[in-house]
Amino acid sequence: MGFLVPLFTTVFSAVGLGGVASWLGGSTILAGLARFGLGLAAKYSLGSLFGGGQKAQAQASQLDTTYGEDLARSVGLGRYGTAGQLVYRNAYGSGNRRVQDVRILSNFLITGITRVRYKGAWATLGGPEDAMKGFRVQGIDGEVWVKLYKGTMTQTADAGLISRSNPVGRWTTNHRGAGIAYAVVTSILDREHLQQPWDAFFEVQGAPLYDWRKDTSVGGSGSHRWNDQTTWEFTENPILMAYALERGIFNGTEMMVGKGVPASRLPLDMWTLAANVSDEIVGAGKRYTAGLIAAAGSGVTHDQNLQPLLEASASTWVEDASGEYPIAGAAQSIVMTFTDDDIMVDETFRFSTKRTKSELINTLAGTYLEPDNFYEQTPFAVRINASALAEDGERLAVSVPYGAVNRSDIADRLADIAFKASRFQGNADICIHPKFLADAKVGRWVQWTSAEYGTFKFQILEKRLGPLGDKAARNIYLTLQQVDDSIFDPTAYVTVPVIPVAPGDPDYATQASGFVANGIQIQVQGSDERKTGIRFQWDAFDDNTVSAIDVEYRPEAVGITVTIANPAVITWPNHDLAANDLFYLATTGTLPTGLTPDSPLYVKTVLTPGTFTASQTPGGAAIVTTGAQSGIHSGYVASIVKRAEMPVQVLTVSEGVLPNKTYEYRHRIITDPPRATFFTAWGQVSTPGEVIDVSVGLAQQQADMIAFLTSLSAGLQDARGKLAQLAASASDAAGRQVQDNAVARRFRDASAAAFLELDANIDDIDGVLSAQAAAILGVQASVGLVSASGLFQLVATAGSGDVTSRLVAQVRATTGDAWVDAGYVMEAGFTGGDPMAPFSRFVIKASQFVVTDGTSTGTPLTFEGGVLKSLIANLGTVTAGLLQSADGSVKLDLNNGFLSISVP
Repeated sequence: MGFLVPLFTTVFSAVGLGGVASWLGGSTILAGLARFGLGLAAKYSLGSLFGGGQKAQAQASQLDTTYGEDLARSVGLGRYGTAGQLVYRNAYGSGNRRVQDVRILSNFLITGITRVRYKGAWATLGGPEDAMKGFRVQGIDGEVWVKLYKGTMTQTADAGLISRSNPVGRWTTNHRGAGIAYAVVTSILDREHLQQPWDAFFEVQGAPLYDWRKDTSVGGSGSHRWNDQTTWEFTENPILMAYALERGIFNGTEMMVGKGVPASRLPLDMWTLAANVSDEIVGAGKRYTAGLIAAAGSGVTHDQNLQPLLEASASTWVEDASGEYPIAGAAQSIVMTFTDDDIMVDETFRFSTKRTKSELINTLAGTYLEPDNFYEQTPFAVRINASALAEDGERLAVSVPYGAVNRSDIADRLADIAFKASRFQGNADICIHPKFLADAKVGRWVQWTSAEYGTFKFQILEKRLGPLGDKAARNIYLTLQQVDDSIFDPTAYVTVPVIPVAPGDPDYATQASGFVANGIQIQVQGSDERKTGIRFQWDAFDDNTVSAIDVEYRPEAVGITVTIANPAVITWPNHDLAANDLFYLATTGTLPTGLTPDSPLYVKTVLTPGTFTASQTPGGAAIVTTGAQSGIHSGYVASIVKRAEMPVQVLTVSEGVLPNKTYEYRHRIITDPPRATFFTAWGQVSTPGEVIDVSVGLAQQQADMIAFLTSLSAGLQDARGKLAQLAASASDAAGRQVQDNAVARRFRDASAAAFLELDANIDDIDGVLSAQAAAILGVQASVGLVSASGLFQLVATAGSGDVTSRLVAQVRATTGDAWVDAGYVMEAGFTGGDPMAPFSRFVIKASQFVVTDGTSTGTPLTFEGGVLKSLIANLGTVTAGLLQSADGSVKLDLNNGFLSISVP
């Protein structure tokens, strides 16, 4: 019942605790040696204590992809997880977006792939099989295909790899992979879901194995034959795996892994007993199961493959005259009982009721490989023996890695066996009478009934035969270790694997919040024309992965009728469609034969403003309808999609938008990095009627304002005269001249001049003082009869009259006798210098006055032709005389309290 299988004698010899060498002195014959499975805990504690460490052993997982071809061979047994060995990558198709990977899963037969890992979760292969790509990974957002070759010696090269090789010839018909199990993985790359080839990981159902218990030719019952691998079956029995490794696993005549032991050295009766123990149902499953990736190559020993299987079945490994075999961990019957009288008194005798401290443990932890955790090492429940801890006086802890165990209940069972076995401490080296020669077999349980020490159960670890001599003939020398049935009692520990859960998807936005649409009028830049549009707006996004919004809009579907005729006539009231225009039909029932819902159709001939015929292609033959129809039909034209890049929150559209129409709209968000997003349900918005001029008549006299602007213009004319004189006095030469306060140039009929006049004046008239300061900046440029000028004047006056400060700006353009100007005046002061009579005003003179927020979406406030215009107004209280619609059909006379509605 070896578990964790240390070879005590070897370890003890190395640390001076006695060993095989001393026991083999003289002419004794080594008749049997057992690696005691119950000493597993001591194996790991001694290895760490003396710094020797443990050699890396085979286990049931390969978490990382290996690369290249010159690697150790591996054979997968039982159920295991692997990323495989990547030996080939090929890209083909548009933009090389289709990637083929070849991953070796085993250098021998396997029976299947049970599932694969994708983005932190297990997924299965399924759906219809593709002849080239195999089966698709199910339930994932990307597109990945897996085609499996199980590793038969007769398998042919993959046709998809040959036909898609880029360049041609990278994969040929000679690339059969005979005897190699491999997967062809095809990843279809896309920006949203799969930006790079899938990082593959497989759960594999490993090699089919020979089971002599199912072989009628060797005393079993069934069709299994060692020389016919097609009769073998998949198994998770660790004893069958150990037998296969002992005999060797072959592809043809080449041994892939194993030792190559002759069948005659493997006694089937003992192997059968161990295999049956492993298959016994205990609790919810078999007593022992395992998974293993056995390897063969430089630096890899047979023991590194065999050891994890013995540990996975708590087995004692026996090598004696009859052969090599395991004894699986389970309580045994007593094969013989001896007493004190049977002990040869003249021979060496050693008995102890205590182990050395290096062999004791009172705390045990460890790991196994959890399939739900993608075959990562997963800790099982820690065992602490409180009474043993008190007895030992210190914590004696050990960690045991079960590399071939992939079930938590079996890991718990094995850990308990190792833990309990370490507390049975009795051990002995004795010599007994030759009469027990037939029964004293290595690995078996015996009982010593001692009048002096009491009754003990032991397992025989080693058996040697003494020399022939005067004292006795072939005395039996035994090395014993105490055991008990309670070692195999059901465990009180239950490991609940902690399976790390990948973080869920972030709380990404799925659509814009506060998304609304309004019909508006948009002023055409540089003209008085207005056009109809739709303004979409939404709230700002907290999700910084949103990069844009696509807005789709189209005219509202219109109820239509269709005749069943040759040609069919579609009645669509006020359709506004022309020949070859694209449109679609929808229905709540069925359309007549010849028409397909939501498929492109084209106007063939416009019959009336409400009827037309249709064709399948532009300019094609008119559609003929037959059969029956049902339900309500509707027609709609192609939609328009516009995109707004973040951080914009407003989108204004006018393409395809008409006044007095209802439009349907919807939107979806665009993200970076890309992810799947979808359009919202359709909403509706109506556009306003023809352009409406909003005006308010101002009933007030404007003569004083006109006179005021006239006087200002006259005052500025003097400054213009100075500019003209300055230009005329300039020398007739091209170039540039700069003076302290004026510059001018004239060349042929062109002139340019600029001046700055600063004036400060104080007058004393009959003892009354007045002061004035002024600054005038003027510029003028002319060629022939065309000229342009600008004046800027700032005047401050104080004295006996008004106290004022005035800023005047004017621009003017002239062509011949025609001229146009624009300007503004700002002034503030006190009438007659009276602080109780302040005044201030801002006067603007222009044929058009515009106020805008500088964006392309907001409509401006405009004053022109004596009319103030604004598309949207937010007013508290409005005092008006008359409100009316543009066509005069609706009037609200507020002065007279009268409302009238007339129908045109």
